[in-house]
Amino acid sequence: MQEPIHHNSSHFAPISDANLTPAQAKVIKSLARGQTVTAAAEDAGVHRTTIHHWIRTEPAFKIAVETAQSEYAAELNDGIRELAARALLTLHDLLQDISTPPAVRLKTALAILQRPHAPNPGWHLPVPIESPQQQPPADDVSEPVAPRPKPPEPTPIARCAPCPCGSGRKYKRCCGADATGVPVAPAANPRAA
Repeated sequence: MQEPIHHNSSHFAPISDANLTPAQAKVIKSLARGQTVTAAAEDAGVHRTTIHHWIRTEPAFKIAVETAQSEYAAELNDGIRELAARALLTLHDLLQDISTPPAVRLKTALAILQRPHAPNPGWHLPVPIESPQQQPPADDVSEPVAPRPKPPEPTPIARCAPCPCGSGRKYKRCCGADATGVPVAPAANPRAA
């Protein structure tokens, strides 16, 4: 029979810095557990900008937040490792028990053989959980591909502007005669000849 899993989630490392107020200690505990600044502010009864001010201006508060977050990430990582060990025991028990239905035994065996690290020998535990500072923001998980910029459209030439061909004539009397639909005598435009 498996022993019950004991989690230390209810026991949070006390914040030892005596310079912190009770509201700051409550905010640190909330932030370490992954709550947003807004949620942490509501729990502590302060405004969210107050928390940002504490982070910017009080080094002891900022250090306490970072320490609490890394301790909580380590606690979660230990819990995941313990659960992975329990899961292995459960799979072992399912395969060994003769009373387990064949379909369940087959699915259990396939779950083991088709795990992500199946080509490699041995069982691989999950990767360590990153602390909240190391985790990428949820918005950055899959960055959208930026559309290719369209080539710049040619700027229209004013009818009375000098022709870009360098003839010294107005555009409407030279190269732009065809574009503007103005009839030009061959003597006036040598290109029209």
